[in-house]
Amino acid sequence: MTYKAKVTLKYESTWEHKIGSTFGEDILPEENVTYEFPVEDATSYQMFRAFSKFMYMIGHNEQGISRGAASIAFSEDRSTEDMQKTADYFDLVLAEVHGKKVIELEDKIYAQEKEIRDLKAKLSRFEQPDNAQYTDEEMDAMTSEEYNALNNLVPGSYAAVENGCKCPVMDNEEMPDNKKWVNGDCPLHGKVK
Repeated sequence: MTYKAKVTLKYESTWEHKIGSTFGEDILPEENVTYEFPVEDATSYQMFRAFSKFMYMIGHNEQGISRGAASIAFSEDRSTEDMQKTADYFDLVLAEVHGKKVIELEDKIYAQEKEIRDLKAKLSRFEQPDNAQYTDEEMDAMTSEEYNALNNLVPGSYAAVENGCKCPVMDNEEMPDNKKWVNGDCPLHGKVK
């Protein structure tokens, strides 16, 4: 006994317009599309490919089809674990994970910047052992340590927001780090402490 199966997708449309009207002359008065394909051994991927072809046939564009598929894959109806599996398969990063990765990367950058300042300070002291005053590099290392504790978190960045920053996020996205918008009531960057 052999198993046979097929899916049939059918589209029928009619267009009525007034006689003598030039509006709609480029539209067919009637359109019928029937699309059939075998599904005995079809995978879900093949089924979606077939359905996307049918959607092309009836007038949908590639962007709309892709968004529709993505809305199924990444919707509130699916669990985070399932969405993560799909994201991993296509080498994508979910927004929630992206924010955490950005914070981790910022933390690494800040740690490397601190290490560089400390090394510069040690090198300047090594080169000037008899200098009675602090060198510029030593001053940078000492003053930035306190600053780094809270204020060196860029206003509106993921790391800053995670630490209580109330500065604008979207407004600061395109601004250079030294020219960010700051809210006066921000506990990290504002004047009120």
